[in-house]
Amino acid sequence: MTGDWNGTRSDLEAKGVTLRAHHISESAANPIGGLKQGAAYTEQVDAGADFDLEKLIGWPKAKLHVTFTQRAGQSLAANTIGSYISVQEIYGAGQNVRLAQLSYEQLLLDNRLRIKLGWLHASDDFATSPIYCYFQNNGFCGQIAIVVNSGFTIYPTGSWGGMAKVGLSDEVYFQTGVYEVNPTLAAPANGFKLGISGATGVIMPAQLGWQPRLGAAGLKGHYRLGGYYDTSDVPYLGSPPGGPQAKARGRWGIYVQADQMIHRATPGSDRGLTAFAVIAYGAPGTAMLEYIGQLGLLQRGTFASRDDDTIGLAVSYSKVSSTLAAAQNAANAIAPGSVGIQSAETTIELNYRAQLTPWFSLMPNLQYVIRPNGVTTIPNAFVLGLQVKLTF
Repeated sequence: MTGDWNGTRSDLEAKGVTLRAHHISESAANPIGGLKQGAAYTEQVDAGADFDLEKLIGWPKAKLHVTFTQRAGQSLAANTIGSYISVQEIYGAGQNVRLAQLSYEQLLLDNRLRIKLGWLHASDDFATSPIYCYFQNNGFCGQIAIVVNSGFTIYPTGSWGGMAKVGLSDEVYFQTGVYEVNPTLAAPANGFKLGISGATGVIMPAQLGWQPRLGAAGLKGHYRLGGYYDTSDVPYLGSPPGGPQAKARGRWGIYVQADQMIHRATPGSDRGLTAFAVIAYGAPGTAMLEYIGQLGLLQRGTFASRDDDTIGLAVSYSKVSSTLAAAQNAANAIAPGSVGIQSAETTIELNYRAQLTPWFSLMPNLQYVIRPNGVTTIPNAFVLGLQVKLTF
């Protein structure tokens, strides 16, 4: 949006400094359903830089990354719908100014080994795909259901950690990492907290990936099989509601993700249709969402001369822990109606992202939340959304 600053940005990039900044806003309203009707606006500003240390100081294949963010606004899901999956993916993480990233990246072994250390987010490298953030619902962008089930750190709330990714072949890779789990870091007052006070353990994800190019057209695919173990002591979900809270030692989960281009409009073009699917499972004694299932389609290139516009349609199903539901049923057997029985929440999103300029996009979207918070007592909610994104 701000151009090349009379050549200054190009000069900086040639010397090894790439500057970046964005503004994203997400508005949403529910004219039908939920706890009540309402509207909410939330926004995020991020600014940062990538430093090529080979150009700057002669350190081969090394980079330094730094990012700051500011978030403000309200959550429609929390304020009026009552759902546990947000319909605005940029809401959360303290709604404050914070240091989001301060990391060092190094390539080794002829670029087959990538190492990253510092103030990081597990969600930057594990259980993620660029396709997911072509949606406004946080069930897709951010895979928040996996975050709900564990200490999986998600942008912009970082923590100390490191990861390593090794290419086993041109198409297959394996990666693993270790990240601090610290629930206090998302608090409004802790945007620049770098100490480890409040840490409850570490989370250790691992992922095996396959990135084929299928058929004569070379259709791109990405397949990921992963899992994690969080060493934290966490609440046991089978404890009686309102009674003494038992603890469980550690929590774990597994996931399978796939996205595959299934049609390309013209050879060598990015215009085409991509399908994606997600299946995840968390141990029901500690995972709020025991099963997660998602299916979606993303069409890139819509009308003539609209190569960068997209249409997205996806559905996400999140089933509440069977252990928690059993405890709720047990409580109701003693005192009927005392506890709401949670089952599953389903979200459907349909959107159109119009890339009006290389730096400006609008994405109106429709969302439908079935059984908000997994209960039948909250009416299904119809949501009107709009995402606006600027790249400076």
